[in-house]
Amino acid sequence: MRMIFILGACLLCIQSSLKAQLYVPTNTTIYVAAADNLHVQENLENNGTINHLTLSGGNTQAISGTGGIWHLKVDKSAGTATIQTGMQNIYGTLTPNAGELAAGGLLTLKSLARGTARVVSHATGSVTGTVNVERYINTDNKAKQWRMLGFPFSTNLLISAIGGMGKEFSASTKTMMYFVEGNDDARYGNSGTRNAGYQPYAGTSENILPLTGVMAWLFGPSGTTASTGTMSDSITITSAGTLYETGADVSVPLSYTSGKGWNLVANPFASNIDWTAITKTAVEGSVYRWSPHAADWTSHNGTSGTGPVTTDAIIESGTAFFVRSTGSTPSLTIPQSAKTSTSTIYTHLSKAPFRLDIPGQRVPSGVALSGIRVFAAGPGNPYPGDIYLDLSRTDATPGFDAPYDAWSMGRSSGADVSFLAAEDKELEMQFDRPVVETGKEKRYYPLKVTGIATGPASLTLRTEGNWNALNSVSLIDHLEGKTLLMRGNELRYDFRLESLKTEGRFMLAINHVKLDSDGVSPAFEVKLLGNPVSGDRLDMLVTHPAAKASQWMVLNAAGQQIAAGRFADDAGIQYQLTVTGLRNPGTYILKVQMDNGEERVVPFIHK
Repeated sequence: MRMIFILGACLLCIQSSLKAQLYVPTNTTIYVAAADNLHVQENLENNGTINHLTLSGGNTQAISGTGGIWHLKVDKSAGTATIQTGMQNIYGTLTPNAGELAAGGLLTLKSLARGTARVVSHATGSVTGTVNVERYINTDNKAKQWRMLGFPFSTNLLISAIGGMGKEFSASTKTMMYFVEGNDDARYGNSGTRNAGYQPYAGTSENILPLTGVMAWLFGPSGTTASTGTMSDSITITSAGTLYETGADVSVPLSYTSGKGWNLVANPFASNIDWTAITKTAVEGSVYRWSPHAADWTSHNGTSGTGPVTTDAIIESGTAFFVRSTGSTPSLTIPQSAKTSTSTIYTHLSKAPFRLDIPGQRVPSGVALSGIRVFAAGPGNPYPGDIYLDLSRTDATPGFDAPYDAWSMGRSSGADVSFLAAEDKELEMQFDRPVVETGKEKRYYPLKVTGIATGPASLTLRTEGNWNALNSVSLIDHLEGKTLLMRGNELRYDFRLESLKTEGRFMLAINHVKLDSDGVSPAFEVKLLGNPVSGDRLDMLVTHPAAKASQWMVLNAAGQQIAAGRFADDAGIQYQLTVTGLRNPGTYILKVQMDNGEERVVPFIHK
């Protein structure tokens, strides 16, 4: 039997199928021009780096050495490839296409700032034995945070065996919890008290059971304590166990108690998975996760979602998620085909990739969805929270629709907003039937606004998707007696949050104000009483079906401003203005603006 030696610290380009043993020494890189170009059918000793490698053939193979492989495929007609000594590090993908790879605790799926290794979807191949799995978390100098972790093992994981992260189980502080569905007491968000469903692990001698999601307070690397750790630097969590990689789908049994149903589930694969590819039995259609940097819950139902990224249907490797069961024998079936190469920025494990001027997900134009997103910003957190109203589903209702809608889970930091749907249900995503009579059919959606402190706040409305501009969008503030009409596709309203919980003040309205072909209310009228005018006074009437007059301006014929002012908040519809500087005869322009952004221009003559 021949052995191929690759000697020296060199870069070797190769294209072959080796029916011989391959030896790669330290400090050597084998660059393969394309995937599947290097097949090894005999033993391998790798102490260097190989970018593409396929283990093939029908015989038993022994793997040894300590080296790295970017992309490893196992495509054997028979026999087992066994890692016997050393450690092989996978940096990109592991594809167990056919045959068996026996890891023996000597295989590591690496996780670095530039990416995390994953196991690709497969049918008949398998990875057996213990595999080491890493999960890099870039904190971006953020403070200590709760994170939803998931470990991809079919075997119990001893907490003491988890490395890279601090863990504390003192009498007063326990930093890792699981969730017991039957203990849920519906406390969340701004209640200030932990939901009774969260059960702390007692200590490092306990096991994390397969498919169990973990809520972990991450405060620093191993050896730090919750009181002193600052999460000022990145950490890499390490764990080891047997993967769910026999090629079979993973069935996740869930718990159900009437009126409860919340289950915290671990991503069972060492790969990102797509929520839309998962089969749900007696389970609502939305998935929920905690975003540590926004300190907010995000949700996704397969068509749209809330939160800071446009790929919120992707559940990252190493994370956990909440779902809600609805009846007896609920379950999730997560197939190999749910694995995805879609690259996210690991939103729920690292810093959210958005700026404050573009907060949250958007539904792009040209798709079937047609909706309005509402953002709430206020004291306590610069990141806005968002909710989504969709008017695309013919089978949706004003109440809770299990296939589409998402519950509002509250927020622990910053302003929050939710829809108050039928039967007093608070929703983060509400789907309703389409508007049939364009521009005429009125819809009203009450909003609830909360915060952790009073002070300056804002609500921003934005139309998304395939929105018909003939349907007007308004924000009604019952406390101030204002109706703000959206101009274009966005409306921002600044106000003062006077209490920590505000119900009955704000209403999102569709077609509350009828628009003409120019996109303004035809009932909006500014009428001068007397034209031409003399002196420095203007008498006028201002009428509008929903808004109040806000400010005025007088321009000369050259477009130069000669006077301006604001209307009194308690004024009616008749106004008398004193226009300083209105002395010379000629043509002038009066511009009146309403508090919803609409304005009218009236020319007049001064004699």
